[in-house]
Amino acid sequence: GDLDEPATLARAVAASAAESEVMLLCVGGAGSMRTGMNLVYNFRAMGLYNMLILALEKQVCERLWDALPQLACVWWPSKLSNPRPKSLYNTMFSKVALAFFEARKLLLEHLVLRHSLNVLHLDADTVWFANPYPIFKTIYAEYSLIVQTDNPFVNAGIMYVQNVQPGDASAWVLQELNRRIDRFTYRPESVRTLPNSAWSTPPHFANADEQANLNDIVASALNRRDTFASGVEF
Repeated sequence: GDLDEPATLARAVAASAAESEVMLLCVGGAGSMRTGMNLVYNFRAMGLYNMLILALEKQVCERLWDALPQLACVWWPSKLSNPRPKSLYNTMFSKVALAFFEARKLLLEHLVLRHSLNVLHLDADTVWFANPYPIFKTIYAEYSLIVQTDNPFVNAGIMYVQNVQPGDASAWVLQELNRRIDRFTYRPESVRTLPNSAWSTPPHFANADEQANLNDIVASALNRRDTFASGVEF
């Protein structure tokens, strides 16, 4: 269904989540749709059916339903149509990519904090050789945010979020990531207020990239002070 309609996400959760667990797979268009379906079947071969697909357009979900009618799939057209001001970042990437990165992190936050779900956030271009949940629920049971490395960085595309409550540290990480993506996407001139970027002039390079900002946020959490040094002010 259409996430711009208020009741859609609750219906999608009911159709996809199992025992408060859901896997979130985001596909930007026809190209990633094929790799995405490979991943859906990859997990189904392990007996895992708790998958929610996020697309930007209804047509992507309709094509997925042609192959697998029972698949839970939602689209978010307003994220694609939102006007974005000119900045070096906003003109460097395609409109679909910008909308994709923004939408999937907002949906992750909503699933975790509004619907109290544990979420395995997935990139489509991955292959899984074993069911990851036994590891999540034993060795990593006491950890709320488990992130794939993209050495030497954390990878914003593959992470598992569990047992997160509003107001706790991992909730702050998810919310701060969306605050920074929104800030640097829609208010690129705000980079001038950062400690080392008063020199910036239009068109500003306001890096709203999810992975760059997530790494800065992890550093901020560890150091207990805000930093933008690696993602925005590198």
